[in-house]
Amino acid sequence: MDNDPSRLRSGALGAVGAAAIAMAFMGPATSVFFNTPLAAAAAGYALPLAILLAMVVCLLVASVIASFARKLPTAGFAYTFNTHGFGRRGGFLSGWLLLLAYGMVGPMLLSAIGSFSSTFFEDQFHWNVPWWSLTLVYGAAIWVISALGVSQSAKTALIFLVLEVGVMVALFALILGKGGADGVSLAPLSPGASAGGISGLGKGMLWGVLMFIGFESAGTLGEEARSARRAIPVALFTAVLAIGAFYVLSGYAAAIGFGDNEALAKDGAPWTTLMGKYWGVGWLLALTVLNSMFANLISGVTAQVRVVFAMGREGLIPRRLGVIGVRAVPQAALGCYMALSLAVAVIGGLWIGPLGMYGFAGTIVGLSMVVVYISMSVALVRYYRREHRAEFSAVRHALVPGAAGLLLLLPIYGQLDPLPVGPNRVALILIVAWMAAGVAYLARITTSRPELLSAMGRVWGEEPAQLQPSVGT
Repeated sequence: MDNDPSRLRSGALGAVGAAAIAMAFMGPATSVFFNTPLAAAAAGYALPLAILLAMVVCLLVASVIASFARKLPTAGFAYTFNTHGFGRRGGFLSGWLLLLAYGMVGPMLLSAIGSFSSTFFEDQFHWNVPWWSLTLVYGAAIWVISALGVSQSAKTALIFLVLEVGVMVALFALILGKGGADGVSLAPLSPGASAGGISGLGKGMLWGVLMFIGFESAGTLGEEARSARRAIPVALFTAVLAIGAFYVLSGYAAAIGFGDNEALAKDGAPWTTLMGKYWGVGWLLALTVLNSMFANLISGVTAQVRVVFAMGREGLIPRRLGVIGVRAVPQAALGCYMALSLAVAVIGGLWIGPLGMYGFAGTIVGLSMVVVYISMSVALVRYYRREHRAEFSAVRHALVPGAAGLLLLLPIYGQLDPLPVGPNRVALILIVAWMAAGVAYLARITTSRPELLSAMGRVWGEEPAQLQPSVGT
C-alpha cells in the first residue's frame, strides 16, 4: 500500500504532529503582528471581544470538522466532506473555493516575509536587500523542507511554534504586569467599546477568524495520521483552544497596553509600539515574527498541497498533480503550488506593495474560508441525517453547525457594509469571478466528462469498506 502512487503514507504522524502543523499554520505571532492593526482599526478597544467571538465560532467549526473527520479521514477536507453532504456538484464547488483560499496563503505570506525581512536587514544592519529576492529565497527553503515529507514538516513547525509563542506570551505578561496605560479592566470585553459598532465588531471578527484560519488544516491530514478518527478531532480542538487563548490574551494586552483611547485603532504597527514602550527590544519581536511566518508557510503549504493532490487524484484538475513522488510527498502538486505562489507573490507585491498584497490576499483567504466553514456546517446536518441517521445528535449535528453558520454571517456583513474600496474591492470581485469560472468548468465536465463526477468523494482512509461513497449528484 505504501508504494501506491495514489495514496499518502498512512501513520506518518500522530495527534501531536497534526496539532503542531495546524497551530503553526495559524501563525500565532504572524497573525498577532499583522492582523491586530486591521482588526483594531474596525473594532477599536473591543479588539479582544472580536477575537473571542472568532474563537467561539471556530470552536463550533472545529466540532463540525471533527464530526466529519470521524467518518471521512481524507486529504480532501471540505471538498470530500461537502461531496458527501451536498452531492458531487456541491463538493466540487467547495473544493474549487478551497483551492482559491488556501492557494492565496502562499502568496500572502511569501510577500509579507520578504518585505519584513528586507525591513529587518535595513533597520538592523543597513543592508538594502530587495524584498522580492528574499521572497524567492524563503520560497526555495520552504519547497525543500516540504519535499522531505510531512513528518519533517511537523517537527520543524513544532520547534518554531514553541519559540514564537514563548516570546509573545512574555511580552503580554510584561504589559499586563505593568498595568498597561490606564490599569487593568474588563472594558475591552464590552461591545460598547467597538469603534465601529456592530459592523466594526463584525469586521474585526473577520480578521479574528483570519487569525484562526489554519486550524482546520488538521482535517487535510486524515490519510497520514495514526488513528485518524481520534487524532484529527484532538488536533482540531487543541489548536483552537491553545492558540485561541493566546489570541484573546494578545488582544487584551494590546487594548490595555494602549489604554481606552483611539491610539490602538489608529496605530499601523501596534506591536512595534508596545514592544518599544514596554520591553525596548524591537529586534526580538522582528525575529519572532519572521520565525512565525516561516512556520506558517511550512504548514500552509502542507495543507494546500494535499487539497491539490486530492482533486488531482480524482481528475478534476490535471491528474499529474494527484500522484505521489519520492518520500511519499505529492511532489508535482508541491512544485506547481510553490511556483504559482512565488509568481503571484512577486507580481502582486510589485503591483500594490508586498504588505498591500498581504491585505489583498488575506481578504480573499478570510472571506473564502468563512464561506467554506458555513458550507461545511450545512453539509454536516445533511450528511448525518442522510447517511448516519442512527447516530444523528440534535446538538452536535444540528445546533452546533447551525450556530456556527449564523455567527459566521457577522464577519461577512462586516466586510460588505460598507463595501471596501481599492484592492480589497478587487479581492471581492476576484472571488466572484473565480466561483463563476468554477460553475462554468463544472457544467463542462458534467456534459463532456461525467465519469469525473461519478468518481468524486472517494475516502482513502483506514477501512476498505469506506472506499466507495454513497453520494448524490
